[in-house]
Amino acid sequence: MKPQRIFSSALGSALVPACIFFLACSSSQGGGGTGGSATGGGTGSGTGGSGAGGTTGTGGAGTGTGGSATGGTGTASGGAGGASKGSGGSGGSVTATGGSGAGGAAGTGGSGAGGSGAGGSGLGGSAAGGAGTGTGGGGGTNSAAVYNPDFVEFSGSDCNVATPKDVSISGQLPNLFTKLDGTTMSRRSDWRCRRAEMKAVVEKYIFGAKPGPPTTVTGSVSSTQIKVHVENGGKSIDFTVPITLPPGANGPVPIIIGLTGSSLPASITNAEGVATGTYDIQGMMSESSRTGLFTTIYGTSTGVSSQIGWAWGFSRVIDVIVSEKAAGRNNIIDPTAIGVTGCSRDGKGAFTVGAFDERIALGIPQESGTAGVSAMRIVNTQPKGPNGNPAQSLSNAVSTEVGWFGSTFESTYINKVDTIPGDTHSLAAMHAPRGLLVLDNSRIGELCAPCQHAATAAAEVVYQALGVGANVGYNGGNPTDPQNHCSFYMDTQGPPLQRAIRGHLTKTAAPDGRMEPQPAGTADLAKWVPWSSTAPSLTNDLSWSSPPLTSQ
Repeated sequence: MKPQRIFSSALGSALVPACIFFLACSSSQGGGGTGGSATGGGTGSGTGGSGAGGTTGTGGAGTGTGGSATGGTGTASGGAGGASKGSGGSGGSVTATGGSGAGGAAGTGGSGAGGSGAGGSGLGGSAAGGAGTGTGGGGGTNSAAVYNPDFVEFSGSDCNVATPKDVSISGQLPNLFTKLDGTTMSRRSDWRCRRAEMKAVVEKYIFGAKPGPPTTVTGSVSSTQIKVHVENGGKSIDFTVPITLPPGANGPVPIIIGLTGSSLPASITNAEGVATGTYDIQGMMSESSRTGLFTTIYGTSTGVSSQIGWAWGFSRVIDVIVSEKAAGRNNIIDPTAIGVTGCSRDGKGAFTVGAFDERIALGIPQESGTAGVSAMRIVNTQPKGPNGNPAQSLSNAVSTEVGWFGSTFESTYINKVDTIPGDTHSLAAMHAPRGLLVLDNSRIGELCAPCQHAATAAAEVVYQALGVGANVGYNGGNPTDPQNHCSFYMDTQGPPLQRAIRGHLTKTAAPDGRMEPQPAGTADLAKWVPWSSTAPSLTNDLSWSSPPLTSQ
């Protein structure tokens, strides 16, 4: 039986740390073993208890006491070490009339997640007389390292991130494993702060900074809506997300919230037992005027993209789902099974929303194009699609809707993309280790399927290095015409959507993301992601056994 998750009532931490929810990161101490008896030259031995998994465990001490029998020896073995880097127990010792026993050498604990370290054994001295007995030591105590155990919006808030500096990288996408100081990731545990660096790059150069949680967020969750109330700096806003539960919903269910709406078929979400919701992004921050509920709180001089306003507001919806569950008032929506989707301009927003909040289990951006998944360096090469049209240019995207990018990008970096130490593949990678399914349309050149394929494939290299390669997928849509913009085609897009829902929301199957570009939209990965062949093999020192990768 799966352990039940317990939710904290404090919004700041949102949930009780995951080590309370999951046995894999519990802390315990093994009991001591009892040595055998030896008479007339026999050997007494004892085995220590073992500590349940963790970062550091210390083996217990073992002590053997020699008997009085002629030639008797006592042997004691130390307790087993902790799950990772445990140190062995001390050797046993014996004392008896006629001579003293020599203590044995300490053993070395085992290492590795889930492994155990064997305690050392001590060989007792021999003495004249009777039996000797040895008693093993106790097992070590330990604590496992898991990713984002407190289930927070941004797990890297305490990382010391340097201010990103301009680079000169053209003809390829920047190496996602290269840190801002020029060194390369070597451990999976590096990812939390490397992701924080990517967030800093995206905020400085492309979209502007997403504000942290406001002073107060309250609300309610019912079977028909999520109500949100926010207060910060003496200002307040209220908004609502209408929701529709699947037929026969019983207990907390997953939800996919669409930005403005959703192109995903209700036949699939209903059959999979997933609720749907609608989030009004234009009310939160208009893409044409950059005003709305977000600017009611933060004003109009932040210079952030409207997409940042959308992401900030969406996070407040999650705040309510989480806090109401913690208070025992939300038995409707599962906070660990939230998905976000949208198509076209709403797909751009879904991509950004999913990248910025680590509580989102699955992002499903659909046909997002420029200012969405499409890698900007490739957009600038203007590849053409089967319809004969090139990718929508950055300048056209800015003139179409002023709010898609931040003001710094528009004024400074729109013509200097090669100086940005990141690209949209950084946003794709920021989803890791969580679920990401990019639904594309290779028939419409303006959407630049090769640009989206390359960005997703580059992020996949990171997912693979983190040991969760199946958590990301890309689908290029129909191989031939027609494929109308923002239409959903069950034959080509239904299976990947079902796999993503089952792998990341209902968690009824293992994740099974696949890279499925169509010939007309396949990127030259050898050119754009040359560093994929030299990606580092990261030390496995981190567990992903935490929400939203795990569920109730």
